[in-house]
Amino acid sequence: MVPLFLFQKPFYINLSFILKLLPMYTLRIKIIFLISILLTLFPGLTLADGTFNVSVSQLPDFRGVQPGHFSEVQFYYVNGSELSQNLEITVEGPFRISLHCQEDFSNSLSLVPANGTISSTRIYVRFFPETTGAMQGTISHQAGSVGPLNVSLSGSGIESTIPAGYYNNAYGIGSTLKTQLFNIINNHQTQTYSSLWGHFEQTDATFAGKVWDMYSDIPCQEPPYVFTFAEDQDQGTGGSEEGEVFNREHSMPNSWFGGEIYPMYSDLFHLWPVDKKVNSQRANYPYGEVNNFTWISQNGGKLGPNNAGGYSGTAFEPIDAYKGDIARGYLYMITRYQDQIQNWTYNESGQAMLDNQQYPGFKPWAINMLIQWHENDPVSQKEILRNQAIYQIQGNRNPFIDHPEFVDRIWGDTSVYVGYTQPLQRLAIYPNPASAWFVIDAPQGSRYFEIYSLCGKRVLSQTASHGEIRVSTAHFAPGVYLLMLRTEKGIFREKLVIKNY
Repeated sequence: MVPLFLFQKPFYINLSFILKLLPMYTLRIKIIFLISILLTLFPGLTLADGTFNVSVSQLPDFRGVQPGHFSEVQFYYVNGSELSQNLEITVEGPFRISLHCQEDFSNSLSLVPANGTISSTRIYVRFFPETTGAMQGTISHQAGSVGPLNVSLSGSGIESTIPAGYYNNAYGIGSTLKTQLFNIINNHQTQTYSSLWGHFEQTDATFAGKVWDMYSDIPCQEPPYVFTFAEDQDQGTGGSEEGEVFNREHSMPNSWFGGEIYPMYSDLFHLWPVDKKVNSQRANYPYGEVNNFTWISQNGGKLGPNNAGGYSGTAFEPIDAYKGDIARGYLYMITRYQDQIQNWTYNESGQAMLDNQQYPGFKPWAINMLIQWHENDPVSQKEILRNQAIYQIQGNRNPFIDHPEFVDRIWGDTSVYVGYTQPLQRLAIYPNPASAWFVIDAPQGSRYFEIYSLCGKRVLSQTASHGEIRVSTAHFAPGVYLLMLRTEKGIFREKLVIKNY
């Protein structure tokens, strides 16, 4: 008995019986003859059209995302064989899919088999809530008569996590604003160093609940290794090779502020769980930009001579995806502890970046590099959730995550803010994600706006005036963009998502 798959269910045929009925024909002709008879007798029957597989039936929850923003990327794999029709992938709910990690997200994809085969293909998924509340979605896969196979999705739209009135007294510029922020985030609840292991499970967990290690993670790819909380925690042994254990990384080395001195020593805003081997290689060196590395980690972190200017000694360069996270952590440290930095006992590496002054706090080459990292790697969902988790633990926030524009108002061209006496609000863009058009609610004193792709290409430049500005997306490819609006009082920066329509 041999099964033929009809409606993707086995229909058993006795081939020996067919052979006896049709002795003078070849086996192939006999089977074709049989199939034609079956299709005549049962016209509703269809033959199976190859096979395909998906690597998961459900992705981990995307957690909380503010409406108008989008989540970090998750992904899964599909493959197929003996397919005669395209594999059509569609998604329902506030989720989008793409074959490219950072762009071209839409609600459908079509994979074309090559000689019937679809090799293992990574499908990227993002969550784009337009309202608040718990949400579900489904990704459906169908290839002719084969399927559907589904992948379940979930996530939540959340309100802004910034407490009402938290930044009401942050309205100055330059050193004045820096001091105002210091007064807001000062005197947080100091944590013990040992408690960090448990806190990391709230602040640095991936969607799947593993350790989110910025020294080993590779966004949009499989990481070289993954750590499990508690199980892979550094117990004093191991770490001679990557992937063995993780420990507690002071992104600003504790030797820069005198060693095990609280509250700096346990401040979560500059502490991350990272691979022990990479941490030891990074040592107490400053961050920098490295062209000719002497050592490289498995995810691409590089150790070698600094090329950022102003310091030519050894530096560590993290991967681009986390440079903004680290920069905002450093700007927090130099703001939160501005009343102490003049007394810090820097070592040589600390002296390379820090200037021993309350303002600006870093040497010119360092502040220029940190600003560039901050701008090139905008605030992500990961940081927003981490900021809120630390706020619940320590009772203070990182203002440069909540208000990225504060960086420009403190260390940028402060002349554009002279006379400004109100907190700078977030720029309103709606709908975001946008399809056929979007509207910018431009504040008083607006001059012009520019839109850039994620690779830094300017795709639109236009003058702006106060009020609503309606912009067509007809000439934009679906994807993620950065919108910059310059006003008399400063620069607004917001992510803009354009989807298919």
